[in-house]
Amino acid sequence: MHRFDAYSLGATLYMPVLHPRVADILHGRLPPPAASIVLCLEDALAAQDVDDGLRCLDQLMSDLPQRLPVRTFLRPRNREMAYALSARTAGTAIEGLVAPKVVPETLPDWLALTRDAGLAVMPTLESACFFDPGKICALRDILDDHPEDASRLAAIRLGGNDLLSTLALRRERGITSWEGPLGWVLSMASSILIAAGYPVAAPVYDVIDDLETLRRETLRDVAAGFISKTVIHPAQTPVINRAFQVLRADVEHARAALDSEAQAVFKVGGMMCEPATHRAWARRTLARQKVFGVIGEVDTTTGVHATEAAPSGQYHPLAAASHTPIS
Repeated sequence: MHRFDAYSLGATLYMPVLHPRVADILHGRLPPPAASIVLCLEDALAAQDVDDGLRCLDQLMSDLPQRLPVRTFLRPRNREMAYALSARTAGTAIEGLVAPKVVPETLPDWLALTRDAGLAVMPTLESACFFDPGKICALRDILDDHPEDASRLAAIRLGGNDLLSTLALRRERGITSWEGPLGWVLSMASSILIAAGYPVAAPVYDVIDDLETLRRETLRDVAAGFISKTVIHPAQTPVINRAFQVLRADVEHARAALDSEAQAVFKVGGMMCEPATHRAWARRTLARQKVFGVIGEVDTTTGVHATEAAPSGQYHPLAAASHTPIS
């Protein structure tokens, strides 16, 4: 069963736990910069800052609100730190842990750790072994064998920068992940993990001032079935959320495909609709629409979508546009 509810992660912003605005965001004194955030004690902190980061986290936990204005996860450096963090987060509004550098051999330990702590888990695939499709299949099989743990899976994250690092490469301006060497991993993740029903989040585009390439990349991510995308700067959030919005015509097609009285095959909006094969797409489309809202048709003169309001009570997809950048 596909986990379309995972779309509520939206854009997921990684923040160093030492960032001076974290407390204000968690207490609602500043608007959330994204639909979900990860307070990072791994790559976002230098080794000499880890002790300060843990002290800062303890201070945050000492007066954490019972309900947080944003879905919040912690990212430890390793499993040893994860055990300590799971104790710190017991009974708090922290939703779960982002597990770094997970491989099939370590996934069962992460599943057990978060199960015992009652936390959700987001395994991150960022090791060189995942250029081998057999390793992705092995990880999928472990999740298949532990359905009670898989139900706590918030998403499987892909660590693009670490994967590129294994090739001694880095991001190039103007080139999407799909156009570079990561395209192989992204294609495997979409065809193996997503096809097995697991929610997968697309990697970050870390050229902050190139929002057009980010837009192109995210549209491809959405088309491949990814349910979220990593963010490293709030300026990226509205671009990502807009790319996840749904065309009004697609909403109409989805509702037609799910109509209990629909014919086996019929035409809608100039396209064939075959409910037997389009129902999963239809459910995915309406799940996206519920979270991100609807856009009109593309303006052929500008290539820009006309944006409509998000559903009442939902996270507005353009709300982050007015946020002061976190730098």
